[in-house]
Amino acid sequence: MRALARLVFIFCAVMLSSVQAQQPRDQWPNYQHNSNFSPLTQITPANVTRLTKAWTFNYGAGSLPAGNLGLDHRFEVQPLIIDGVMYISTPRSPRDPNVKSTVTALEPETGKVSWQYMSSRNIHGRGLAYWPGTGAVGPRLYFATDKGYLMALDMKTGQLAQGFGNNGEVDVYVGVVSPEVGESRRNTYTVPNPVTVFRNLLITGARPGEGTPPQPRGDIRAWDAVTGKLVWTFHTIPQPGEPNHEDWAGDSWRDRSGCNVWSTMTADLSTGLVFAGTGEANHAVPGKNLYCNSLLALDGATGKLKWYHQLVHHDIWDIDMPTPPILVNVRRDGRTIPAVFLTGKMGLVYVFGRVSGEAIFGMEERPVARLSSGNDDASLTQPFPVKPGPIGRVRMTRADINKMTPEIEKYCTDLWVKYEMFDNDLFWRPSTRGAQVGFPSGVGGPNWGPLSYNPTLGYVFINLHNTGRFVPKASASTADASNDDDDAPRGRGAGAGAAAQSGPRAPSAGTGAGNRTGLFSYRLPSGEEVPCYAGPYGELVAVDVNKGEIAWKATLGTNPFLAELGEIGIKSGARNLGGSIATASGLVFIAATNDRTFRAFDARTGKELWATELPASGHATPVTYMGKDGKQYVVIAASGGTNVGAGLPISDSLVAFRLP
Repeated sequence: MRALARLVFIFCAVMLSSVQAQQPRDQWPNYQHNSNFSPLTQITPANVTRLTKAWTFNYGAGSLPAGNLGLDHRFEVQPLIIDGVMYISTPRSPRDPNVKSTVTALEPETGKVSWQYMSSRNIHGRGLAYWPGTGAVGPRLYFATDKGYLMALDMKTGQLAQGFGNNGEVDVYVGVVSPEVGESRRNTYTVPNPVTVFRNLLITGARPGEGTPPQPRGDIRAWDAVTGKLVWTFHTIPQPGEPNHEDWAGDSWRDRSGCNVWSTMTADLSTGLVFAGTGEANHAVPGKNLYCNSLLALDGATGKLKWYHQLVHHDIWDIDMPTPPILVNVRRDGRTIPAVFLTGKMGLVYVFGRVSGEAIFGMEERPVARLSSGNDDASLTQPFPVKPGPIGRVRMTRADINKMTPEIEKYCTDLWVKYEMFDNDLFWRPSTRGAQVGFPSGVGGPNWGPLSYNPTLGYVFINLHNTGRFVPKASASTADASNDDDDAPRGRGAGAGAAAQSGPRAPSAGTGAGNRTGLFSYRLPSGEEVPCYAGPYGELVAVDVNKGEIAWKATLGTNPFLAELGEIGIKSGARNLGGSIATASGLVFIAATNDRTFRAFDARTGKELWATELPASGHATPVTYMGKDGKQYVVIAASGGTNVGAGLPISDSLVAFRLP
């Protein structure tokens, strides 16, 4: 027996060494690594139900039964796994001044702290960026902070890298403001996501604030990873003498924020390109507003524009591109086309050749709605991809009225008649004809959260909410629809309350947490509200990039707030912010929903295979890796605290799962 036990021990040790040898030294070295795809196969569709909690790390801010952390204090990190160590950033606590912002190194098998760097500033964004070093300069971690600073941490010493900028920090607020702006907008400016590392450059977007001019610009810029010196700048609002500057009439370009990359850019070393999806022009002016609402392909070394596609002309709906571009390979007509894939709040999908910029499945300019008064500076046409069709709800018709119960259907139908509502489509405009619900609203469709890609299946996985905006009947003098939505919906309920801009309140339609406007919703006896349009209110969608077709759709999330309606209410889908990852074994892992749940789906079919409760909702993107113990782990940050979960718990937890 002893000999047999020794043989078993030797066999297990050899197998463990083999597993470890097969893993890359840096398993997850950057945000959205490898298009959020992992080659690991230990956790499979057959055994995923056996996942159990391995460890929890709490960074110190504590938990509350309800709250909103605000943009600058949310814990939405995607950890990095570098040379067998996990690295995360943690925010300052908005309640306890003793809880400092940190860069923390953890043992990925136990969650134990290896070391911490305490920052004097609050670290913004959703994690860290890693640069492996060059020559005499060792590896570094980079992070952005409040008041517009970019900082470098020496990974060998755990202290700020003294050769970078001024004692380890670069003031990136400088250079995007005119003397008229000065220091007045510093508190609104930051780099909200991990910087994009391209060779020895750090490429930054911006969150410049959304006020009227004068404001900081939303430029894309590149910095030397060693010294922190500015290398190049791309003006997303063209300056005088630059191509397409004439699109901005008069001085409308001056000191204007917006057109910024508030999500994350994607570097492609094989082509030398960096891909960036830009947002809207704050307080848009007449014209197309180039290069807002566009996918830009920039030369990573020089910042020179190689090609671009504007995906929304003159955006007055706040339907920009909050998801990072993702790199895919399209197999078509016997050849493989390196491509870039992007979606946006409008619920459409775009696939372009990386080098040529060619729309692989075609693009068309189509006429769109106009103001009935005829006084409309919106674009006459908008670009539509020929394939695939919309991945979420983009219109509201009478047939789409909520039919969860006969009472809901009658009440909502009566509202439809009362408000003289009519069927509409994407790129809606206010009308004297009657009221309408515009889809999507300024919160999506897809909102913030990286996509994931399984190259074997050729599927890209996208999570979204179906959220509408109530648009009252316009008077003959109505000018334009205002953009007053945040980047995330308010309320905790069904997740699709139609956000109103103005207009009378519907009788007995209250202001419960599900829909704070109450203009096109049914109020339940509990006070919760259910939208007057049908669900699902949250979805996970797989798009086949080889065919340009939707492979499957699955309802994402539950609505315990609608439990009084029974199973049809609970299973109507939930609001969600966050991203997904895919694995070679055929799984998709995602939290994102406001129901405090972490899930695994079958990548081939969309069937939900596993779900577990978290301390708070995981509005982040998970990561998976192989530990030194030969176990595959899946980790998610679970802090809640966003606008999609008002009234729900907040936490300071990073939670890891593995097979027993």
